[in-house]
Amino acid sequence: MAGSLVACVVDGGRGEGTGPTVIDVTDDEDSGSEGSDETGTETTDAMGDATESDPDTSTGDPTDSGETGGEALECPTLGAWSGSAEFATGDDHSHPLPSFAVGDWYYVHTIVGGNRVLLSATPGPDGALGPWQEASGDHGGGPHGFTAIAVGDTAFHFRNGHIAEYPLDGQGHMLGDVVLYEDDPNAAFGGEKFVWDSAVHVAFEGGPRWVLHLGGFSFTPYDYRRAIRRSAVPLGPVFSEVGVDHPAARPGKAAVHVPPGASEAVLFTGEAGGSGLWRAFVGMDGSLSSFESLPELPAGTGNERGDLFVAGRALFAVRGSAVFRAIVAGDGSLGAWEAMPSLPEDQIDVHWGDGHGEGAAWGRIGDAIYLTGPRTVFHSVLQPGGC
Repeated sequence: MAGSLVACVVDGGRGEGTGPTVIDVTDDEDSGSEGSDETGTETTDAMGDATESDPDTSTGDPTDSGETGGEALECPTLGAWSGSAEFATGDDHSHPLPSFAVGDWYYVHTIVGGNRVLLSATPGPDGALGPWQEASGDHGGGPHGFTAIAVGDTAFHFRNGHIAEYPLDGQGHMLGDVVLYEDDPNAAFGGEKFVWDSAVHVAFEGGPRWVLHLGGFSFTPYDYRRAIRRSAVPLGPVFSEVGVDHPAARPGKAAVHVPPGASEAVLFTGEAGGSGLWRAFVGMDGSLSSFESLPELPAGTGNERGDLFVAGRALFAVRGSAVFRAIVAGDGSLGAWEAMPSLPEDQIDVHWGDGHGEGAAWGRIGDAIYLTGPRTVFHSVLQPGGC
């Protein structure tokens, strides 16, 4: 990672002194070619055995990102979309880098003047994002698309073999370099070094939490890998295989619905650059059922590589600029798709081509949903809707 050397102290919460402590990170970027490995060095303290950590039974506030039920808006619809101030102009752009929401802040990875920066903004009373500020002059990612995910009040990305926490200060700033959890980037994901990947946070009400990594493009074979891996929350230094492969040749976006008090979550996932949609069930022990094929996602506009996300019992699919909603029933079945207000432009500005899927670029703060476009973040306030 380019930039000055920074030491970060973060309590990983794994107990017995095995959480990440002081991490010094030097240049951690690819050497310039798309498939090259890292050339920098990393120094970490001992981080415990490379085994799966015990499930964490604290839930934090899982409703912040719409991952569970129990919300006043059980089956919400979306209001009209409004755009923020532009965060990039000219040849600068947002994608293929991801966006996420943590606390009261929405974070956007972007390119400004050729530099990879992380910007942040917080909403006003109407949900509109305020002025953009620089959260980090070098956010710790690379030029390729990767996944970033909010896990309660903590954000992570999984890129090129790393399990990397963003050290955020609650004021929209990143405190130095990302904090690495893995002992060895060659072992964190079974030797795979992912970009163009996908992951979800599964938070059971009053119970355990898991992060499932759904596969993606790996630099190790220079091809897509479909094995699904998991880590209990707090995250450990290794994700272990669950024994189920993603059903798509190129794993795509995903979303999870956890009914209040349920012992089983419903996982929906698509394919990168396609319309396929599948469903599986996640157990409280992190187990995963086989996938069932569902009817294809409705046709949209443009590249149709937008996000999937859940709010209450509503699953939303973004297909270019078109947005759709379907209600998840108690047995995990999916109702008919219905059109929601469209975005002013396609959500994703593709830069890598060849059908590669960008990292997720959405978040929720309060009752507002945020979707990142090429140079603008759009927001819509959730409205009461019928089930």
